[in-house]
Amino acid sequence: MKITCKQQDLNRGLSAVSHAVSGRSTLPILANILLATEHGRLKLSATNLEIGINCWVDAEIIEEGTTTVPAKLITDFVNSLPQGSVEITVPEDSHIMSVKGLRSHSNIKGMDAAEFPQIPSNEGGEPPVLLDAVLLKEMIAEVAFAAADDDSRPVLTSVLVQVSDETITFAAADAFRLAVRVAALPAGENPHGDILIPARTLTELARILPAEGPVEMIVTPNRSQVLFHTPTVDLVSRLIEGTFPNFRTIIPKESTTRAVVETKEFAAAVKSAALFARDSSNIARVKVNPGGEDGGVGAITIEATAEDLGDNVSTVNAAVDGPELEIIFNVKYLGDVLTSIGTPEVALEASSANKPGVIKPVGPNDCTYVIMPMHVNR
Repeated sequence: MKITCKQQDLNRGLSAVSHAVSGRSTLPILANILLATEHGRLKLSATNLEIGINCWVDAEIIEEGTTTVPAKLITDFVNSLPQGSVEITVPEDSHIMSVKGLRSHSNIKGMDAAEFPQIPSNEGGEPPVLLDAVLLKEMIAEVAFAAADDDSRPVLTSVLVQVSDETITFAAADAFRLAVRVAALPAGENPHGDILIPARTLTELARILPAEGPVEMIVTPNRSQVLFHTPTVDLVSRLIEGTFPNFRTIIPKESTTRAVVETKEFAAAVKSAALFARDSSNIARVKVNPGGEDGGVGAITIEATAEDLGDNVSTVNAAVDGPELEIIFNVKYLGDVLTSIGTPEVALEASSANKPGVIKPVGPNDCTYVIMPMHVNR
């Protein structure tokens, strides 16, 4: 193999695929990155057998070839090089890769590329679902955080993806909260079966997706893996087996009290309360006051107490419909939701202290967040 490419392009590609490198595998080859010439470009690949990432880099191909080298070493070395041309050479019947950049030259010992696991391509599989990169990253940010971290219930560590003929739905939940995002598809699609994608996979996908452009989502024929394909990067992930809870039955159908508040002000109040709540099981009392009959301004008040430190009361103005209400939430869950919402205003809807609260962006964004109330004996 002999190629030349730009340091900044190679650095970007290595950084992207390094997210899939295995750090604790008993297979030494999984600590390597595969470099291969393909259709006039340099292809970089890495996998930990849970996810696999391919990235294509523009390069001048002088001699075709393939090899693998230690991921951390090649990534750190290329990152240390100044911008400019990089020449990569691997002699025939050798696993030692020569890397020449401006003012620096290294020889890196690699392993036989034949040992590297094959990562599925975008050929074959079910008909692709065409998505927009900007929308996909937005949906991931709005939903993935609500998935469970605990692997004891694998289904809840996933994001449910449902495709109908006009919309795509992402849903994630743990035992205490639910996030749902619905978006219109850019083109008519045939309904696809539900799939469960690990939330960690989608978080990695959001990091490496291009800033804009089309993304194809393809499920393998045996429905055990999903592939996200773009012209410059692929991500392949295993799917989680199981049945996701019927999340639509969890969403309250109606509420008695609704408060509309500025998102940034509400988020700031929640952040202040969180400083005191974190030492008391993240308990925060949320009081919704509709204001006086004389037309007084409504408000949301958040109270948090730390026995050894003190207490905090934060109040923000709100447009309130319905009676006064007090409900106790995990303030961390409130903060996670408000951080993910991009609209200027949000609505908090609830019926009683014992029923779930619902938070929705005010505007065209079709997001719904459900947070279960907390119960304290005081």
